[in-house]
Amino acid sequence: MQLVKKSATALILFLFTTVLTVPSKAQIGNVERILQASKADANKLVQAYLKPFGSGFGAGLNTGWTNTAQPHKTLGFDLTISAGLAIVPDSDLEFDIADLKLDQLQVQGENTVTPTINGAGRAGPTMEASATVNDTERTLFNFEMPAGTGFRYTPAPMIKASVGLIKNTEVMFRYTPELNINDFGTFQLLGGGVKHDIKQWLPGSGLIPVDISVMFGYTSMDVNSPFEIRPDDVMEDPGNTENSLPASTWQGQGIEMQTDAWTINALVGKTLPVISVYGGVGYEASTFSITTPGSYPTVVPTNPQPAPGSNEERFVVEAIEGPVDVEIKGENGFRALAGFRLRFTIFHISGSYTLSKYPSYNVGFGISFR
Repeated sequence: MQLVKKSATALILFLFTTVLTVPSKAQIGNVERILQASKADANKLVQAYLKPFGSGFGAGLNTGWTNTAQPHKTLGFDLTISAGLAIVPDSDLEFDIADLKLDQLQVQGENTVTPTINGAGRAGPTMEASATVNDTERTLFNFEMPAGTGFRYTPAPMIKASVGLIKNTEVMFRYTPELNINDFGTFQLLGGGVKHDIKQWLPGSGLIPVDISVMFGYTSMDVNSPFEIRPDDVMEDPGNTENSLPASTWQGQGIEMQTDAWTINALVGKTLPVISVYGGVGYEASTFSITTPGSYPTVVPTNPQPAPGSNEERFVVEAIEGPVDVEIKGENGFRALAGFRLRFTIFHISGSYTLSKYPSYNVGFGISFR
């Protein structure tokens, strides 16, 4: 008898609850049956469910790099606190489970469409897994696909500092120190970029009435969240389940999420004493990865047949290592952008809009000089 044992359901559970920042024991109990699903199926479900979150967060991180087309003068600087907000398109608010070609799991009923994390706040269809146990086909478990948040936006807050160097070149930095957010875990962001005036290299540059520059920016964000799944959470029949693994086996469980986003743009704009406006075209890309260090419990039937005169199957707790390893390529690409900055002495307010598959807004407030 071959039963698929190693799965990533504990991590699906965590992603479906922690990413929504509403973990609860009730949700754990409702979703953990999927622990008997195959690892391949679990990873496919994680990737499809979180796809808009990965793409949207990458798009949000690629905003807010600049608020003018003109680089700072030498030793000029600005410090800006901003927030990006990407909009998830209609096409990514749900997905068809049938397209995933799952191995172990099957959809019950005719409806195979379910919400993504940014989709409708309703549960998806019921999933069921079965296996041959002692030459008998039997249902192992079933569960409902999780609901979406009903919130089709992905925020990305950040702090940016810029300083002007020689030859009309500006270097930019992004940094958010490691923050411990209650039970959610830690969050940290780091990035860098450069903006360079190319008008100075064009013939007759003094006659060109606008600023022309190119810029590049890269941002990396890390989220590390600990959590806890114990054998008692996954046992369906504790009285017939043997657990010989020590409690220390389950130490170090967690989820690590990393987003890498970069963009390159050509900008044209005009800077006046109070207002600056700019527009441009460019390209953006992002990658959202999820890994899960630690060991996680799963319950499987044992090989021996039931004792004579008994119909009860015996189970045993086993450990699976790092069950989820998913990488989501952001659905980004070519984009157009426009923005403005209003400056009052050393203070400024800025805003921008980026037109792409995941359109995004960015608003900021800060100080600037030169």
